[in-house]
Amino acid sequence: MFKAKKKNEGLELPTQEISMVVTDASSTKEDRSVKETLIAKGTLLTGEISNEADVLIEGSVVGDIRSSRSIRIGKEGKVQGTLTAEKITINGYLQGKCHATAVKILSQGRLDGDIQASELSIERGGIFNGNSQYTAEPAVKAASIADKDKTVALPSVKSSAEPLNNKTKQ
Repeated sequence: MFKAKKKNEGLELPTQEISMVVTDASSTKEDRSVKETLIAKGTLLTGEISNEADVLIEGSVVGDIRSSRSIRIGKEGKVQGTLTAEKITINGYLQGKCHATAVKILSQGRLDGDIQASELSIERGGIFNGNSQYTAEPAVKAASIADKDKTVALPSVKSSAEPLNNKTKQ
């Protein structure tokens, strides 16, 4: 009923040469991948975050977060502080302020605080308690201007030719 196939020993099969071009996969993968900072569930972070990548919060943050791209608060995420980004999406809880071009509160999201944005959307089930203000200026640019306002000017240094004491002896 079943017959075992016999091996053909002694027969030579034609072979083909295959040439392959190998590229550095790590550099291509790095270019295509989206860089994201993740604050995982169960993590409590206190302080200030400032970066160029997207930020995803599934844990808890007490402090201010700045991103030149986007900030997302996941279902389990809780933030107490000020968020500044191009785009902010809230599906968890935020107590504080938002400065963004676009703010979106999803169905599981809650924001207790203030919003400064040019676009605001709230899905059914999303909660917003606070004040909103329309702004046409991009949030990231506004944040950099605010940072410049916080800089402390140092006193000017007098040249060595001028005497430090202006009193003259008579």
